Amino acid sequence: MAALESERVRGFSFHEAERPDEFHAEIEAANGSISLFAVLVLPEVAEWRPVLDRLGISFDDSVVIASRAGINGTTFQAELLVSGLVTEIAFYRAIADELGMRFETRINPHSLMLREEQALTMLRQKPAKGAARIEDGFGRIVFLIAPDLAGWKRLRRFQGSELSRRARIVAPAVLRQAVLRRSRKTLTERALNGLYEQRPDCSARNVLSAWQAFFLGAFAVTVPTALLLRSTAFFVLLHVLFSVFFLACVALRIAAAFWFEKRPPQRPSAALSPEMPVYSVLVALHREAEVVPQLLVGLSKLQWPRSKLEIKLVCEEDDKETVQAIRAHPLRSYVEVVSVPASLPRTKPKALAYALPLTSGEFVVLYDAEDRPHPMQLVEAWQRFEAADAELGCLQAPLEISNRRASLISNMFGFEYAGLFRRLLPWLAAHRLVLPLGGTSNHFRRSALEEVGGWDPYNVTEDADLGLRLARFGYRADTLSCPTREDGPEDFNTWLAQRKRWFKGWIRTF
Repeated sequence: MAALESERVRGFSFHEAERPDEFHAEIEAANGSISLFAVLVLPEVAEWRPVLDRLGISFDDSVVIASRAGINGTTFQAELLVSGLVTEIAFYRAIADELGMRFETRINPHSLMLREEQALTMLRQKPAKGAARIEDGFGRIVFLIAPDLAGWKRLRRFQGSELSRRARIVAPAVLRQAVLRRSRKTLTERALNGLYEQRPDCSARNVLSAWQAFFLGAFAVTVPTALLLRSTAFFVLLHVLFSVFFLACVALRIAAAFWFEKRPPQRPSAALSPEMPVYSVLVALHREAEVVPQLLVGLSKLQWPRSKLEIKLVCEEDDKETVQAIRAHPLRSYVEVVSVPASLPRTKPKALAYALPLTSGEFVVLYDAEDRPHPMQLVEAWQRFEAADAELGCLQAPLEISNRRASLISNMFGFEYAGLFRRLLPWLAAHRLVLPLGGTSNHFRRSALEEVGGWDPYNVTEDADLGLRLARFGYRADTLSCPTREDGPEDFNTWLAQRKRWFKGWIRTF
């Protein structure tokens, strides 16, 4: 089993000398016939031929990559870099060698000549190309270039000129890391204060407003006063109010239990389309080194064009064990480890707020480290978003507990989740009511997520908070059919700690 898991992880990552089996199969299928898509993209192959020869990329390989580019509506370069046939470093080093230019493997972030807004714009772009200026330490300005096809053509025309002598080739990931290190302070400040500055009334930074504090204080005085005065009427009223609230909760669940969805189940189509946008996957990890192999296996099964997928593994900077466990696996170019600088509050939503500006996807999904999402979940979410109007801001995938037989607590937890995600949430969505989102597998329309202010770093139940905030801004949420499997708590202490955090966050959100 361990050997099988290791093979699957290597399928998600890559070694420079290895080539995935599925790529071999595509090459065999391509022999003897070139698709129309390949014909459309083959001019790119001809332009990159000198670099491909240096890298040892055969014509058959090039045809398969060109076909992928045509089907996915991307470029030959983008598909090559995610194919596993060549590393990003090797590709851009080959460009530098072909042009006779210097190749930079390290960049001093303090030497970058960038304004803060320029840096943040670069970080938000999908790293397919890039350019920046640095001061080389001798008073000279040097251009750092990670060329795309147009840049490659331009550099070939100016090969040997003064411009090429003042420029250096750099891999996008190297340039991106330098820009990221330079922008850490700005990103941290925006993560901590972005929502509070945009909508202070929606932030949990201030726990109580003046009116809330007044009414809470008045209630705290009224109860002991009523006890002293033995006010029967007050306690009868209080009892009636709490009873009505409790019965309303029971009635809500009964209504959901006997409701049957009229909408026919929709199965996501597996057909690829050039219209598929970039999808950003955020995974929050904290002291979870032991589940990293399982996580990589689960993410590797997601059905989405790799050239349009970006995965951000978000870790605390001082969580060395988890970061080392991730870096122990050679990751593809579309996977990035985001190290969040240590600062208070140390919450999951703060880490997500830090990582969001580093993504470029039209849609954003959040997973936890122990999640195993259904392979077609991204496709179903995208198709549902495309079929709906702009008011649909979020889709919640159902969570299923995979370890129900481990203990009585995990079994009851699974029963609770089944009722919540298969009955109550679909009923609330069908009646366009506020959806209390789960803590994972939330698929957001990026424009909606940014409009409502993103994650609140001061709230410990960011899911319930975002569900309420989306409704306040006029967005609705719905549910998916493709589930995410995860492990539930197996002992009482774990269950109790989780439940305390949930109630704390719900009260704060309320």
